[in-house]
Amino acid sequence: MEFKASRIPYENRKGASLWPGKARMAVLVYTAVEQWEWGTDGPLRPQGTYSSTRGAAPTLSTESAVDYGFNVGLPRLREIYREFGMKVTLWTNANAIERFPSIVGGLVEDGHELGAHGYSESATMGALAPLEREESVRRSISTIESFTGKRPRGWLGPGAEVTPDLLELLAKLDFDYHGDLQDDELPYFLHVGDATMVEIPYRMAGNVNDLPVLIRNPRPVRDAIEYLTQAFDAYYAAAATHPLIFNLGTHPYVSGRPEGARIFRSVLEHIHSHSDVWVTNYGEMATWWREQFGGLVPNGGGDILAPIPRTTTIA
Repeated sequence: MEFKASRIPYENRKGASLWPGKARMAVLVYTAVEQWEWGTDGPLRPQGTYSSTRGAAPTLSTESAVDYGFNVGLPRLREIYREFGMKVTLWTNANAIERFPSIVGGLVEDGHELGAHGYSESATMGALAPLEREESVRRSISTIESFTGKRPRGWLGPGAEVTPDLLELLAKLDFDYHGDLQDDELPYFLHVGDATMVEIPYRMAGNVNDLPVLIRNPRPVRDAIEYLTQAFDAYYAAAATHPLIFNLGTHPYVSGRPEGARIFRSVLEHIHSHSDVWVTNYGEMATWWREQFGGLVPNGGGDILAPIPRTTTIA
Protein backbone atom coordinates (compact mmCIF):
# COMPACT_ATOMS: atom_id res chain seq x y z
CA MET A 1 0.00 0.00 0.00
CA GLU A 2 1.17 3.50 -0.82
CA PHE A 3 1.07 5.91 2.09
CA LYS A 4 0.38 9.55 1.27
CA ALA A 5 1.07 12.53 3.52
CA SER A 6 -0.33 16.04 3.81
CA ARG A 7 2.26 18.33 5.32
CA ILE A 8 3.09 22.02 5.38
CA PRO A 9 6.02 22.47 2.97
CA TYR A 10 9.14 23.81 4.67
CA GLU A 11 9.18 26.95 2.54
CA ASN A 12 5.61 27.74 3.65
CA ARG A 13 6.48 27.54 7.36
CA LYS A 14 8.54 30.73 7.55
CA GLY A 15 6.79 33.14 9.89
CA ALA A 16 3.83 30.79 10.33
CA SER A 17 1.91 30.84 13.63
CA LEU A 18 0.98 27.22 14.26
CA TRP A 19 0.78 26.69 18.02
CA PRO A 20 -1.71 27.81 20.70
CA GLY A 21 -1.27 31.41 21.87
CA LYS A 22 1.10 32.05 18.95
CA ALA A 23 3.81 30.10 20.76
CA ARG A 24 7.15 30.12 19.00
CA MET A 25 7.67 26.36 19.35
CA ALA A 26 6.22 23.25 20.95
CA VAL A 27 7.95 21.04 23.52
CA LEU A 28 6.66 17.48 23.54
CA VAL A 29 7.38 15.64 26.81
CA TYR A 30 6.92 11.90 27.23
CA THR A 31 7.96 9.05 29.51
CA ALA A 32 8.43 5.48 28.26
CA VAL A 33 6.85 3.15 30.84
CA GLU A 34 8.47 -0.05 29.66
CA GLN A 35 8.38 -3.61 30.91
CA TRP A 36 10.05 -6.71 29.48
CA GLU A 37 8.91 -10.34 29.34
CA TRP A 38 11.37 -11.86 31.74
CA GLY A 39 12.57 -15.41 31.17
CA THR A 40 12.55 -14.97 27.40
CA ASP A 41 15.39 -14.12 25.08
CA GLY A 42 13.86 -11.07 23.44
CA PRO A 43 16.10 -9.12 21.04
CA LEU A 44 15.43 -5.72 22.67
CA ARG A 45 17.23 -5.58 26.02
CA PRO A 46 17.04 -2.86 28.69
CA GLN A 47 19.80 -0.38 27.97
CA GLY A 48 22.29 0.28 30.72
CA THR A 49 21.86 -3.13 32.35
CA TYR A 50 24.24 -6.06 32.21
CA SER A 51 23.38 -8.76 29.64
CA SER A 52 24.93 -12.20 29.58
CA THR A 53 26.32 -13.44 26.30
CA ARG A 54 25.19 -16.26 23.98
CA GLY A 55 21.55 -15.30 23.97
CA ALA A 56 20.86 -16.03 27.63
CA ALA A 57 17.60 -14.64 29.02
CA PRO A 58 18.05 -11.58 31.25
CA THR A 59 18.91 -12.32 34.86
CA LEU A 60 17.14 -11.16 38.02
CA SER A 61 19.76 -8.41 38.22
CA THR A 62 18.49 -6.92 34.96
CA GLU A 63 14.87 -7.33 36.02
CA SER A 64 15.52 -5.54 39.31
CA ALA A 65 17.15 -2.60 37.51
CA VAL A 66 13.95 -2.04 35.52
CA ASP A 67 11.78 -2.61 38.60
CA TYR A 68 13.58 0.31 40.23
CA GLY A 69 11.84 2.51 37.68
CA PHE A 70 8.46 1.43 38.99
CA ASN A 71 9.23 1.23 42.70
CA VAL A 72 11.12 4.54 42.89
CA GLY A 73 11.59 6.17 39.50
CA LEU A 74 7.99 6.72 38.44
CA PRO A 75 6.94 8.08 41.85
CA ARG A 76 9.87 10.51 41.68
CA LEU A 77 8.96 11.58 38.13
CA ARG A 78 5.35 11.96 39.26
CA GLU A 79 6.54 14.52 41.80
CA ILE A 80 8.31 16.44 39.05
CA TYR A 81 5.23 16.42 36.83
CA ARG A 82 3.19 17.83 39.70
CA GLU A 83 5.84 20.44 40.47
CA PHE A 84 5.60 21.81 36.92
CA GLY A 85 1.86 21.23 36.52
CA MET A 86 2.47 18.95 33.54
CA LYS A 87 0.38 16.22 31.94
CA VAL A 88 2.65 14.05 29.81
CA THR A 89 2.18 11.09 27.50
CA LEU A 90 3.23 7.78 29.03
CA TRP A 91 4.17 5.31 26.29
CA THR A 92 3.15 2.25 28.26
CA ASN A 93 3.64 -1.45 27.62
CA ALA A 94 0.55 -3.44 28.48
CA ASN A 95 2.47 -5.83 30.70
CA ALA A 96 3.71 -2.85 32.74
CA ILE A 97 0.07 -2.21 33.65
CA GLU A 98 -0.42 -5.89 34.50
CA ARG A 99 2.59 -5.99 36.79
CA PHE A 100 2.40 -2.53 38.40
CA PRO A 101 -1.27 -1.47 38.24
CA SER A 102 -1.27 0.74 41.33
CA ILE A 103 1.80 2.73 40.28
CA VAL A 104 0.59 3.28 36.72
CA GLY A 105 -2.93 3.90 38.02
CA GLY A 106 -1.74 6.77 40.18
CA LEU A 107 -0.38 8.54 37.11
CA VAL A 108 -3.66 7.98 35.28
CA GLU A 109 -5.48 9.54 38.24
CA ASP A 110 -3.20 12.58 37.89
CA GLY A 111 -4.42 13.03 34.31
CA HIS A 112 -1.47 11.69 32.34
CA GLU A 113 -2.20 10.09 28.98
CA LEU A 114 -1.49 6.39 28.38
CA GLY A 115 -0.29 5.76 24.83
CA ALA A 116 -0.08 2.25 23.35
CA HIS A 117 3.49 0.94 23.25
CA GLY A 118 3.02 -2.74 22.46
CA TYR A 119 2.40 -5.61 24.84
CA SER A 120 6.02 -5.70 26.03
CA GLU A 121 9.37 -4.06 25.31
CA SER A 122 11.14 -7.33 24.54
CA ALA A 123 10.99 -6.96 20.76
CA THR A 124 10.52 -4.19 18.23
CA MET A 125 7.61 -4.54 15.84
CA GLY A 126 10.01 -5.29 12.98
CA ALA A 127 11.40 -8.27 14.88
CA LEU A 128 7.95 -9.86 15.21
CA ALA A 129 6.02 -11.88 12.64
CA PRO A 130 2.89 -10.16 11.27
CA LEU A 131 0.50 -12.14 13.47
CA GLU A 132 2.67 -11.44 16.51
CA ARG A 133 2.60 -7.71 15.70
CA GLU A 134 -1.18 -7.76 15.51
CA GLU A 135 -1.46 -9.67 18.79
CA SER A 136 0.80 -7.13 20.50
CA VAL A 137 -1.30 -4.21 19.23
CA ARG A 138 -4.61 -5.77 20.18
CA ARG A 139 -3.41 -6.79 23.65
CA SER A 140 -2.07 -3.27 24.15
CA ILE A 141 -5.46 -1.76 23.24
CA SER A 142 -7.52 -4.14 25.34
CA THR A 143 -5.30 -3.80 28.42
CA ILE A 144 -5.29 0.01 28.37
CA GLU A 145 -9.03 0.16 27.63
CA SER A 146 -9.93 -2.15 30.49
CA PHE A 147 -7.58 -0.26 32.82
CA THR A 148 -8.62 3.31 31.99
CA GLY A 149 -12.11 2.83 30.55
CA LYS A 150 -11.12 4.25 27.17
CA ARG A 151 -9.16 3.14 24.14
CA PRO A 152 -5.69 4.58 23.61
CA ARG A 153 -5.64 7.26 20.91
CA GLY A 154 -2.00 6.99 19.92
CA TRP A 155 0.69 4.45 19.13
CA LEU A 156 4.48 4.59 19.36
CA GLY A 157 6.09 1.17 19.27
CA PRO A 158 9.16 -0.22 21.04
CA GLY A 159 12.26 1.30 19.50
CA ALA A 160 10.01 3.56 17.39
CA GLU A 161 10.03 0.86 14.71
CA VAL A 162 7.10 0.45 12.32
CA THR A 163 6.34 -1.74 9.30
CA PRO A 164 3.87 -1.10 6.44
CA ASP A 165 1.43 -3.78 7.62
CA LEU A 166 1.53 -2.31 11.12
CA LEU A 167 0.57 1.14 9.81
CA GLU A 168 -2.35 -0.44 7.96
CA LEU A 169 -3.43 -2.25 11.14
CA LEU A 170 -3.23 0.90 13.28
CA ALA A 171 -5.37 2.80 10.76
CA LYS A 172 -7.86 -0.07 10.63
CA LEU A 173 -8.11 -0.01 14.43
CA ASP A 174 -8.92 3.74 14.40
CA PHE A 175 -5.79 5.13 16.03
CA ASP A 176 -5.98 8.91 15.95
CA TYR A 177 -2.24 9.55 15.90
CA HIS A 178 1.06 7.76 15.44
CA GLY A 179 4.64 8.60 16.43
CA ASP A 180 7.18 6.20 14.88
CA LEU A 181 8.19 8.04 11.70
CA GLN A 182 11.13 10.46 11.61
CA ASP A 183 10.76 12.46 8.41
CA ASP A 184 9.75 15.92 9.67
CA GLU A 185 9.86 18.31 12.63
CA LEU A 186 6.17 19.23 12.50
CA PRO A 187 3.09 17.03 12.63
CA TYR A 188 1.43 16.07 9.38
CA PHE A 189 -1.50 13.96 8.19
CA LEU A 190 -0.71 10.39 7.17
CA HIS A 191 -3.29 8.82 4.86
CA VAL A 192 -3.58 5.04 5.13
CA GLY A 193 -6.35 3.71 2.92
CA ASP A 194 -9.52 5.56 3.88
CA ALA A 195 -8.14 6.57 7.28
CA THR A 196 -6.08 9.61 8.24
CA MET A 197 -3.81 9.68 11.28
CA VAL A 198 -1.88 12.62 12.67
CA GLU A 199 1.80 11.74 12.44
CA ILE A 200 3.89 13.32 15.22
CA PRO A 201 7.48 12.62 14.18
CA TYR A 202 10.01 10.99 16.45
CA ARG A 203 13.74 11.70 16.36
CA MET A 204 16.27 8.90 16.66
CA ALA A 205 19.23 10.89 15.31
CA GLY A 206 20.64 12.94 18.19
CA ASN A 207 17.84 11.52 20.31
CA VAL A 208 17.04 13.99 23.10
CA ASN A 209 16.20 11.71 25.98
CA ASP A 210 17.97 10.20 28.94
CA LEU A 211 19.31 7.06 27.24
CA PRO A 212 21.98 8.73 25.08
CA VAL A 213 23.12 11.22 27.72
CA LEU A 214 23.23 8.85 30.70
CA ILE A 215 23.48 5.34 29.22
CA ARG A 216 24.88 5.16 25.67
CA ASN A 217 27.32 8.05 26.04
CA PRO A 218 27.23 8.82 29.76
CA ARG A 219 28.02 12.37 30.81
CA PRO A 220 28.48 14.01 34.20
CA VAL A 221 25.32 15.69 35.46
CA ARG A 222 26.53 19.19 34.60
CA ASP A 223 27.48 18.15 31.05
CA ALA A 224 24.19 16.33 30.51
CA ILE A 225 22.26 19.43 31.56
CA GLU A 226 24.37 21.55 29.23
CA TYR A 227 23.88 19.16 26.31
CA LEU A 228 20.09 19.03 26.68
CA THR A 229 19.64 22.75 27.31
CA GLN A 230 21.85 23.59 24.34
CA ALA A 231 19.82 21.19 22.19
CA PHE A 232 16.68 23.05 23.27
CA ASP A 233 18.37 26.39 22.57
CA ALA A 234 19.25 25.23 19.04
CA TYR A 235 15.62 24.37 18.37
CA TYR A 236 14.46 27.60 19.96
CA ALA A 237 16.76 29.57 17.67
CA ALA A 238 15.55 27.67 14.59
CA ALA A 239 11.95 28.33 15.64
CA ALA A 240 12.57 32.06 15.26
CA THR A 241 11.75 31.59 11.58
CA HIS A 242 10.26 28.09 11.26
CA PRO A 243 8.00 26.66 14.01
CA LEU A 244 8.87 23.14 15.12
CA ILE A 245 8.72 20.51 17.87
CA PHE A 246 11.36 19.75 20.50
CA ASN A 247 10.96 16.18 21.82
CA LEU A 248 12.09 15.41 25.38
CA GLY A 249 11.82 11.85 26.66
CA THR A 250 12.56 9.97 29.87
CA HIS A 251 12.66 6.41 31.17
CA PRO A 252 11.76 5.74 34.82
CA TYR A 253 14.77 3.53 35.56
CA VAL A 254 17.07 6.27 34.21
CA SER A 255 15.57 9.72 34.88
CA GLY A 256 13.91 8.40 38.01
CA ARG A 257 17.29 8.13 39.73
CA PRO A 258 18.50 11.19 41.65
CA GLU A 259 21.07 12.29 39.07
CA GLY A 260 18.61 11.75 36.21
CA ALA A 261 15.88 13.60 38.07
CA ARG A 262 18.20 16.54 38.68
CA ILE A 263 18.98 16.70 34.96
CA PHE A 264 15.30 16.43 33.96
CA ARG A 265 14.21 19.08 36.46
CA SER A 266 16.97 21.47 35.38
CA VAL A 267 16.06 21.11 31.70
CA LEU A 268 12.37 21.64 32.47
CA GLU A 269 13.22 24.78 34.46
CA HIS A 270 15.13 26.10 31.46
CA ILE A 271 12.26 25.29 29.10
CA HIS A 272 9.61 26.82 31.35
CA SER A 273 11.63 30.01 31.65
CA HIS A 274 10.56 30.76 28.06
CA SER A 275 7.05 32.21 28.03
CA ASP A 276 6.59 31.68 24.28
CA VAL A 277 6.89 27.87 24.35
CA TRP A 278 3.97 25.43 24.37
CA VAL A 279 4.81 22.48 26.66
CA THR A 280 2.37 19.71 25.75
CA ASN A 281 1.82 15.98 25.19
CA TYR A 282 1.00 13.83 22.19
CA GLY A 283 -2.76 13.74 22.65
CA GLU A 284 -3.06 17.52 23.02
CA MET A 285 -0.85 18.09 19.99
CA ALA A 286 -2.79 15.65 17.80
CA THR A 287 -6.08 17.29 18.76
CA TRP A 288 -4.71 20.77 18.03
CA TRP A 289 -3.27 19.78 14.66
CA ARG A 290 -6.46 18.09 13.52
CA GLU A 291 -8.65 21.01 14.65
CA GLN A 292 -6.44 23.69 13.10
CA PHE A 293 -5.37 22.07 9.85
CA GLY A 294 -7.71 19.17 9.15
CA GLY A 295 -9.76 21.40 6.87
CA LEU A 296 -6.69 22.16 4.75
CA VAL A 297 -5.96 18.53 3.84
CA PRO A 298 -6.29 17.98 0.08
CA ASN A 299 -8.15 14.97 -1.22
CA GLY A 300 -5.84 12.00 -1.58
CA GLY A 301 -2.96 13.57 0.31
CA GLY A 302 -0.31 16.04 -0.73
CA ASP A 303 1.14 19.27 0.59
CA ILE A 304 -1.10 21.58 2.61
CA LEU A 305 -1.10 24.49 0.21
CA ALA A 306 -3.93 26.58 1.64
CA PRO A 307 -2.93 29.80 3.44
CA ILE A 308 -1.30 29.22 6.82
CA PRO A 309 -1.84 31.76 9.62
CA ARG A 310 1.10 34.15 9.93
CA THR A 311 2.50 35.87 12.95
CA THR A 312 3.33 39.55 12.59
CA THR A 313 6.43 39.53 14.77
CA ILE A 314 8.94 36.83 15.58
CA ALA A 315 11.28 37.60 18.44
